[in-house]
Amino acid sequence: MVDQHPRATVLVFGAGVIGGQVCDLLARMDDRFRIVVAARNAARLNERANLTITSALCLGHQPDVVAVPCDVTQTDRCAALIAQVDPDIVVNATSVQTFWRISQLPGECHKRLEQAKIGPWLPNHLATARALMRAMRAAGSSVPVVNASFPDAVNPALATVGLAPLVGGGNIANIVPTLTRAAARQLGRERTDLDLVFVAHHVACNAISSHGSPGTAPYWLRVMDGDREVTDELDHTALFASVTGEFRRVRGITGQIVAASGVAAVVSALARADGDRLMHVPGPNALPGGYPARVGRGRVELALPEGLDRDDAIRVNLEGQTVEGITEIRPDGTIVYGEPEMAVLREAFGYDCARMHVDEVDDWVGDLQARYTAYAARHGVPVEGARA
Repeated sequence: MVDQHPRATVLVFGAGVIGGQVCDLLARMDDRFRIVVAARNAARLNERANLTITSALCLGHQPDVVAVPCDVTQTDRCAALIAQVDPDIVVNATSVQTFWRISQLPGECHKRLEQAKIGPWLPNHLATARALMRAMRAAGSSVPVVNASFPDAVNPALATVGLAPLVGGGNIANIVPTLTRAAARQLGRERTDLDLVFVAHHVACNAISSHGSPGTAPYWLRVMDGDREVTDELDHTALFASVTGEFRRVRGITGQIVAASGVAAVVSALARADGDRLMHVPGPNALPGGYPARVGRGRVELALPEGLDRDDAIRVNLEGQTVEGITEIRPDGTIVYGEPEMAVLREAFGYDCARMHVDEVDDWVGDLQARYTAYAARHGVPVEGARA
């Protein structure tokens, strides 16, 4: 089979739950992508790439998937790979420890650590993203980077040192389809009749998905039925509650297919040369939190509706960032953490970081991992490094 059009090359760093599923999804998109996937463990990486290839072949596609062992933290090796592959789009699906890892702890321990939200765990996601972006700079590459690792905070943090990915994937995109379905059911309309616009930080989206309420995190919501706004006709409390009620979905590791779908959707939109797609994305152009945006032709532009200006949308997300446990990301690269959230980790296993600079993340993530690994082992849960 000969491709009718040249395939866009996507270089995916990370072959874990998210990275592997991103490769699966891209390999099934009408043979439009050449996929190069990189991760540390060569044997496991090869097996995962073969899974992507086999499943795509079963569906009648002709996948072009290459697996290349590479540790994202080895800047020179990573930069050489980027230069060699010369990708059109790069995906970061790496982290030192995925956010769901704590769910493997005994129930009470998990509930306790959940109270810290994700803010204090930022080094786990920032360290590998920073390493990749340094390699991008060393390779002289300016192609779009889609960050799947806590982009609501990682992208604006990296912007302070000139290393921001273009956009994120997942997070806000994970909740919008369900909110649209729930709004349609409440209004007695078809899902396709409604246009829903949502602005919110990861913490609000995760709280809605987990507990059926954004809690103290702010959000901005508008729902249109054609030319008529119907936002005020909705019971917002019931709308959010239905996410964990009637519209509850499988979550946890299995549910990460939704986040992977969000990343793949962004990649597909960026690769378009003939237009753009309106979608919801986290961390666009280094902004904190999640927004509606137009994505296409290698660019991302905010698509805020009339009546919501950029400053107000950012303010909603900055307030959400505080609820997440990150008080401030300063222009000089200093990240200030919330005391109540950090206290959870301090009391559980002695990790205590009031503030850090982005360029200090490797030291802090080392301390965090050493303390958490010992804590998990005490509770009978061995920790295997998740970094790709």
